[in-house]
Amino acid sequence: MLKKFTALTCYLLTISQFTIAQSDTLHWHPGIKLKFSDFSIDHSTNHIFADVGVHYEYTVRPTKFGKYLPIIHTNAILNRKTASLPALNTTALRYGQLLFDMSGYESKLVKLKVFELGELNARTTPVKTTIENAISQANYEVSRLKKEMTEQLSTTTDERVFAEWEAKIADLLRNTPDVVEETSPGETQIGIFAGVAQSIFTGKTSDYFTHATGINFGFNVDVKKSRFGLDMNLDFNRTKQELEKKGYWPAKMKTHFASFELTYGIKLQKNKWLTVPFAGFAVSEFTPAKADKEDRRRLDGYSPVIGLELNRYFRSKSDLFESTYFFYKLRASVNPSNLVKNYSGTQFNLKLAIGFDVSKVKSKMVKKSNYQLAVTH
Repeated sequence: MLKKFTALTCYLLTISQFTIAQSDTLHWHPGIKLKFSDFSIDHSTNHIFADVGVHYEYTVRPTKFGKYLPIIHTNAILNRKTASLPALNTTALRYGQLLFDMSGYESKLVKLKVFELGELNARTTPVKTTIENAISQANYEVSRLKKEMTEQLSTTTDERVFAEWEAKIADLLRNTPDVVEETSPGETQIGIFAGVAQSIFTGKTSDYFTHATGINFGFNVDVKKSRFGLDMNLDFNRTKQELEKKGYWPAKMKTHFASFELTYGIKLQKNKWLTVPFAGFAVSEFTPAKADKEDRRRLDGYSPVIGLELNRYFRSKSDLFESTYFFYKLRASVNPSNLVKNYSGTQFNLKLAIGFDVSKVKSKMVKKSNYQLAVTH
């Protein structure tokens, strides 16, 4: 079973709850520069209060029997609502920037440490403990670095020392590869749909039965570009004239018409449109609408079917584990002959439905250089 563990690292200067509006936070990203407007000014203190913290969240995905791949996301966040400077002082702002950049480095280092764990074998390795240890190691390295920086900058006003730390942290950020999650849909997809249907009869079938209208439902299983579908109708119509088949069918008697299509199709997708030409096997059956268990009246036929379905995706929803796509479906098919014995004819079927497809999300962590990220973004 997939398990999700979430935690917060210790804040660099203070621990606070981040239950605040999005506008009150800044998320670190390469090149971001802090401004005086990102802080409040507190003249009553000489301390720089850069309320910066690193949040992380990870999941473990099963890859093989007993093996798991950690997927981690991190964010370095500045709480603008509580961050403060003692004065509108450029040196104080630069120090706040150093702390913010160091938290950005920590967020990158945490992801890198977890990425380097690779696949974890649950039979020989405690998965959660191993991941937490890697995170703690990254936190410890940055904590030591921050302590060293704070001690040096608090005892000197030498511009060269300040510049050295800015260059050092810039180098760490530049030389630490970013680790990002890449996702792709699974090769197997399952869909469910329901709607309305109209069946139009010709030949002898139309001589004895009215066209049928009713409900349509079914499901499909997609493997790569192949679609295997089961489409079912339960329709309502009447007899036009009396007939004799396993009993007497009076004229204008209410009847049920059921059809099943088992088909194979090829998926042709372009943007939000999906076209599927298909062919397969169909079963058609007429029965009285009101019949008891003893009633044996039934007309059925087994025949080939060909058709085309057109899907329009109008909404999608994804999370860490699966993607869901909602669609409208127009499906048209024809039975060249429904092969209902003594009452056969060509049969046209038109269905309009709404449904959704679900597929598992495959994801992996990928290490990228800063150059690759610049090209990608």
